[in-house]
Order: sequence, then structure tokens, then C-alpha cells
Amino acid sequence: MSLREKILIVDDEPHNVQILRIFLNSLNYSIHTAECGSEALRLYDEIRPDLILLDVMMPDMSGFDVCKQWMSREEFDTPVIFLSANVQKKDILQGLQLGAFDYLTKPYDLDLLEMKVSYALGQKQKLERLMSDKEKLSERANTDALTGLYNRMYLNEVLLESSVSLADYGAMLMIDMDNFKYINDTFGHLVGDQVLQAIASIIQKAISPENDLAFRFGGDEFLVLLQQEQGAMETAQEIIRTVNELAIGSLVEQRAKASVSIGITKSSDHYSFEQIIGFADRALLRSKQSGKNQITIY
Repeated sequence: MSLREKILIVDDEPHNVQILRIFLNSLNYSIHTAECGSEALRLYDEIRPDLILLDVMMPDMSGFDVCKQWMSREEFDTPVIFLSANVQKKDILQGLQLGAFDYLTKPYDLDLLEMKVSYALGQKQKLERLMSDKEKLSERANTDALTGLYNRMYLNEVLLESSVSLADYGAMLMIDMDNFKYINDTFGHLVGDQVLQAIASIIQKAISPENDLAFRFGGDEFLVLLQQEQGAMETAQEIIRTVNELAIGSLVEQRAKASVSIGITKSSDHYSFEQIIGFADRALLRSKQSGKNQITIY
């Protein structure tokens, strides 16, 4: 059973509130009430209503002033319907110009009110679905389809096109599969993909999801940004150890093992993003040249 949609009624006239409460309750809405503007502002944050029915004339502040405060909030997306005895065109226009969904004059027709309420809530649901779809599309665009890690495009957005900078991170890890071409050629691309997925999962478990970022940097190469420099070596060692214990079916059958080489470098305000990656790449190359399956700090 779905939760009932919440409607906040803001009106200082008890008789008006009672009529609306009884009527809207009969339509299976969850009703909350406020007698003045200040109470409405406080209640909004408590109940997060799906719709607000707002009187214009109230003792402490007008409905217009209350609406202005709500509309000034960036995250505010609740439809507002003004209910007022003011029938002058300028009042109606003012309410709509403030961003209200509609403006109904008293005495209002309950059948019309029912239709307006239903339509406003329907539009809010459509907007929420659109926003949800937009977020999913954005997430898909920023995520590598195979591994579930962030992709190279998102890395560029994070570090080059936003307020986030390398100063927010203490260390960078460049991680590369050892002998990945051999695994692909010997066991097939399906097994190769399984290995990459497993390594991505190992990386995700080794870092802090709240503070660190992990990317698929290239075909078999991963990049990790760690907020804390102090734990970089321990994180790299954990990744190396866990990859060595991987039990992908075809590899086990052939007594083959997966491994990675890792390069670590510290982040610094003195160097660009490209320079920091260059340092991490050099550290990674030294790990490869020294026999692979090991960690080098540059």
C-alpha cells in the first residue's frame, strides 16, 4: 500500500481549515495544518508536504511573503495553490508570478479544488520521475559499464570542470593489471572482463566510499584518489593481496593467477593534474620493470 500524499493547509480561519480537512481526508490525503505563516515555515521542514494550500491574508505574515521564502530555497519543489478571498486581478497575478501552481478564490468550488489538487500532485510526480530519470542517465554517463567505477570522462569533470581539486586528496594510486593481454589471449575476453570486474570490486572495498574516488582509467588501468595520504600504502597492499587471492574459474583450472602493479604519488597544489598522473605513471612503470605485482612510491 502506497503512502498517502501529504497536504499542508495554511489558514488562520478554523472554519475554512475544518472544511478542507474533512473534504481532503475523504479523498485519502494526509492532512497537516498551520494557523500562520511562521508555523507553516516550521512545519514544512518537519513534514515535507507534497502540496501546500496557502491562504493570502494571515495575522503574522502574508501568504505571499511565506511563498517568497519557500521559493527562495534552491531545493524547494512543492506546488503551492493560493486560496484567497482576494479576487482582484493584481493579487492573482502576484501569486502566480511568485511561482504558485494556481490561485483559487474563496468561496471555492470543492469539485474544482479536487481537480486542481489532483492535477498539481500529478505534475509533481511527473517532475520527480523526470528528475529521477535524469539522475540515472547522469550516473550512467559517468560510470564505466563493465566495472561500475567512475569513467575517464567523469574524472575530467571532477578535476578539471568543477570546484573539486587535487588539494582535496592526499594521494593518487595508479593500478594496472599484470599480463592482461596474456589472460585475454589464453582464456578469452569473457574471463578478462570477469577479472577486471573482480579487481574493480576489490578496489571499491579497499577504499572509503564516502571520501575516496575510484576510476577505470583505461582498458586494464585504474586510478584511485585517496583523501588521506597516510593510509595509501596499506590500501595498495590490501589491493595487491586480495587480487592475488582471486579465484576466477578458468584461471584456477589452469593454475594461473591475476596480479596488479601499483604506483603511488602524493597530491600537491604545486603540480597540475596531468603532472600528478605523470608521477603516478612513473611509479607504476617502476613496479612493472621491477618484476610486477608490487608497489612503488614516487
